[in-house]
Amino acid sequence: MNLENIQQNPLVIIIVINWNSPSYTIRCIQSLQKLEYDNYHVLVIDNGSSDDSLNIIAKAINDLDKFKVFETGDNLGFSGGVNYGITRALDMQAEYIWLLNNDTEVDTNCLGSLVKAMRENTDVAIAGSKILLSDERNTIWHAGATINKNGQPEHFGMGANIDDLTYSTNRLVDYVTGSSLLISRNSLETIGIMDDRFYLYYEEADLCYRARQKGFKIMYVAHSQLWHKVAASSTGHHVRVYYEVRNRLLFTHKHRSSQIIPVFTHLIIQELIKPLMSSQFKLSKYALLGFMDFLMSKYGRFTYNL
Repeated sequence: MNLENIQQNPLVIIIVINWNSPSYTIRCIQSLQKLEYDNYHVLVIDNGSSDDSLNIIAKAINDLDKFKVFETGDNLGFSGGVNYGITRALDMQAEYIWLLNNDTEVDTNCLGSLVKAMRENTDVAIAGSKILLSDERNTIWHAGATINKNGQPEHFGMGANIDDLTYSTNRLVDYVTGSSLLISRNSLETIGIMDDRFYLYYEEADLCYRARQKGFKIMYVAHSQLWHKVAASSTGHHVRVYYEVRNRLLFTHKHRSSQIIPVFTHLIIQELIKPLMSSQFKLSKYALLGFMDFLMSKYGRFTYNL
């Protein structure tokens, strides 16, 4: 990466959300210290951890000037934690903001490649990386994505080899995952921050689709590489079903309202009827709560005691 090609070496604020997973966060921090692109600061946002994350992370970054820890005081979800960080990043006069999962390890060229791609394509509001599996380091997990007719995310390149020529060049996509998402300050001021109704899942797809509605483009950047321990910091399977049902319907309602009935029907079959038929009653119960909360416009955190 020739950093001289990146005009003015703009300030990038990196937002890393931590929730009860300090060991992952520290490994991510260690990889960030090796970035070739050096005009950055990292905001570690502790999202209401109930363990000793704050003390562990604070001790790990004690002598690192580029790294700061902030505490939200509550679990605001991914969208809320990101918005908390964005507010502080804008106050710091960031030209770009990089959302980065804490369970990732970045390649030295990861950030520089993203910034270079966006500098060379001024109509691109958001750029994302080639994301590889941490346990199968030559296997692609994400090379951009789209939302299919059933409202379900589909990652391009999933399972392909790192050197697959199909995913070796930059290209425009519908959206990129929030595991690695670089957004410009100028586009944020037009698009707005994340919709925190989503809380968890679909919030980055929503952000990208809103950007496209404003005339911006979304780019997958092939030479920006990192390794991701998929779902390491996520919630339990049953609660995930709740969020995926509710938020898929919310996303469809916002961006593809004409498809809401087919998507609703598909979800009823896949997430409610099929689990019932196989005696997975708990899964059906969580899915039903997702349907109910969407219909009642109840969003944010899952609050049921089951």
